[in-house]
Amino acid sequence: NHYHLQIRSPEIPFSKLMSLINKRYANYYNAKYRLTGHVYEKRYFDKVIEDKEALLEVSRYIHLNPVEAKMVRQPEYYPWSSYYLFKYPRAVQPSFMNIDRLLDLYEGTLEQKKAKYCLRVRGDSGRREEIKTKS
Repeated sequence: NHYHLQIRSPEIPFSKLMSLINKRYANYYNAKYRLTGHVYEKRYFDKVIEDKEALLEVSRYIHLNPVEAKMVRQPEYYPWSSYYLFKYPRAVQPSFMNIDRLLDLYEGTLEQKKAKYCLRVRGDSGRREEIKTKS
């Protein structure tokens, strides 16, 4: 009945982007199931992410949401999640997706950054990973 996205859209106004996404999906869904009208009950909700910590927390919330909802046992098992891009080193990143903004918050090699991100999401470390600060 809803979805979560963490989007950065410097060129297209966010409201226009969300309108396009929701309209295209509604057209697809309504045609497939021979329905009409709105697909989602409410208008989208958006919030500007102000800092690095919030960027990571929003991403963590999104990746753990299917686990919290008891839809899957592990975040990597949810088929519509991008978590696999962090979890599996050989995962191929779709051209429309950029995980570098999150990974750039960590120090180390690409594999180390991905591992640190996964620890952050899963809470396996029992402590917060240090976020690299840039000048």
